[in-house]
Amino acid sequence: MRSPHYIHAADLHLDAPFLGISQSLQTPRLARQLREASFIALKRLCDLCEREKPDFLVIAGDIYNQETHSIKAQLALRDACERLGRSAIPVFLAHGNHDPLSSRLTAVRWPENVVIFGSEVSVHTVRREGETVALVHGISHEKAEENQNLSRLFTRDAEFSKYFQLGVLHTAVDGQAAGNYAPCSLSDLKASGLDAWALGHIHKYAVLSQRPFIAYSGSAQGLHVNEPGPRGCLSVSARHNGAEWVCEHVFHSLGPARWEETECDLDRVDKLDEVEARLAEVLGAIAAEAGSDCEVLIVRIVLRGRTELDGLLRRKNAQEDLAARLRHLAEGRPGLWIKDICCRTQAPYEKNPSRDDILGEVLRLAESLRTDPGKFDKLAEAALGPLYAHRRAGKILSFPSRDMLRSLLQEAEILCGENLETDR
Repeated sequence: MRSPHYIHAADLHLDAPFLGISQSLQTPRLARQLREASFIALKRLCDLCEREKPDFLVIAGDIYNQETHSIKAQLALRDACERLGRSAIPVFLAHGNHDPLSSRLTAVRWPENVVIFGSEVSVHTVRREGETVALVHGISHEKAEENQNLSRLFTRDAEFSKYFQLGVLHTAVDGQAAGNYAPCSLSDLKASGLDAWALGHIHKYAVLSQRPFIAYSGSAQGLHVNEPGPRGCLSVSARHNGAEWVCEHVFHSLGPARWEETECDLDRVDKLDEVEARLAEVLGAIAAEAGSDCEVLIVRIVLRGRTELDGLLRRKNAQEDLAARLRHLAEGRPGLWIKDICCRTQAPYEKNPSRDDILGEVLRLAESLRTDPGKFDKLAEAALGPLYAHRRAGKILSFPSRDMLRSLLQEAEILCGENLETDR
């Protein structure tokens, strides 16, 4: 029995806009690089397929965004499939919540090597040199708001039971993402009896189970700062050990543009030129680690430490000036852009809750709120309740989460420290 090898990709979001890019960063060069990033990721996916010559490629949904109605994206996908067809590589496409079946261009003529899964589970045999290699099961989202547990529609094909069988699905497993998109559980996937699952929807690469092999490939290109690090696809090889199929996989980076968040320690720094030097050092280290496949780095920098410059660094114009001073780094490879600077520094005051002044009282109160969640909740409700109970505001606002409230408490403590320190 032949051991199958396949490439698993998902969430290409071709031609989707990048989110959170300020006007100050919107240079023609960066705009061009970001506009082409998802298409470069698709090209790199085809390059990988031509190098490795897998038995087939699966793309598990959200290949493009129906919201943008991008003809460019759908025709680029067709062109990529034609390219793979010339290498005799079958392509299996499942549609997700961003590109449901209803959003497809019916005027596109798809090459013969392409299978587009419909609104019901279908099973397709992959053959090489007259020999069965694998069975690929899959289904697409018929509409954007698919709340049915589609995984329960999958079942192992008993007639071809000895062969490797893969499921392709765009789904949120065990509530891993906001929104009710074809939700299922890990036990649902395992109950199907399939040997592996190629999943889409979660943009972060993750292996949920080794046996059976259940994995998210993650997105091919990160679209905002909350999708940091390399983004790409999985190359998966399966072998039969006599009792079951065992899969081994390799992650391949595809996205040319990368988001990162990093910290810069400014503890006891009291000169602006030293701040600039430390920022350049931190950014240089990130660029050195990025790898040759990264063409663009977009970085959020978080400033930490106790410094006399705390008040100045919190000013928006000061952060913008520092970013502008480092704009020359965009000319390198990778081109390095500062998305924003988040100041989490503190003034160099003595953080001693036992001190006998107003600041000491504030520090004691903050500590008591941290250690007594009930007291914290009561105070937050009293302070914020009227706003969120307002007839109009309550319809558009959600009460802050516990993590957000803790962050607000920390910010309030820092501000009080800056303004109430008697020795300054």
